[in-house]
Amino acid sequence: MKKIALTPKNIILAVFVAVEIIIYVIFNVLAAIHPGDPVYIKYAGIVLCLVVSAVMIWFYRDRDAIVLTCAFFFTVVSDLFLLILDDLLEVGVCTFIIVQSIYLYRLYADRLKKIWITLTVRAAVFIIVIGLLAGLSHVNLLIAEVSIYIVMLVANCVDAFLLSRRGIKNILFGAGLVLLLCCDICIGLYQGSMIGVDLPAKTADTIQSLIWIFYMPSQVLIALTVNRGGMCGKVTNDEREI
Repeated sequence: MKKIALTPKNIILAVFVAVEIIIYVIFNVLAAIHPGDPVYIKYAGIVLCLVVSAVMIWFYRDRDAIVLTCAFFFTVVSDLFLLILDDLLEVGVCTFIIVQSIYLYRLYADRLKKIWITLTVRAAVFIIVIGLLAGLSHVNLLIAEVSIYIVMLVANCVDAFLLSRRGIKNILFGAGLVLLLCCDICIGLYQGSMIGVDLPAKTADTIQSLIWIFYMPSQVLIALTVNRGGMCGKVTNDEREI
């Protein structure tokens, strides 16, 4: 195992992880002993991911850092609507679709000629999903947006793991997306009434508690994947020192 270089970049990332762990512990403890939801503490953890990714632009001076920062900017906007304001859900989901679109670009930035293949598959799957949902319930704008988002997220998970052989950061990115998918599955089950699925109260409460158990680690892992050259780029000497 190679020694981790004590560079300013690595120190910032280490402090970032430590602070996120503290935030993670605090909001889970508060959720267990206090009836209220510590939404502002949770939101602070997401904002911190944006701040760190923006700081990495200075260290890397590379497209991937900028792309990742843009993704976190829209993540912060989404959580503002869905978590803090708890309003305009359609806007929040729409910005999450933008996040997944940015991740799609990130995965294919250096092979854009091949992106049409995954786009075609995603479009076909979306049409099938909407057709199935239309047969089960009334399809509105929110359900259509959620369907687009889930198709994009699942496809990004697959594409990320297809690139996992390229390095540890690709593995972390794929793992982060999988954790995000687990979070969204929990949200879907908790909000199952949208498609006519109702869970017992105790089961719903348990599922609700799992949402942020998955979500915060997913964002931290993704924040740690900033990589000179991007997801498809070759591993550089700077990356080998980590």
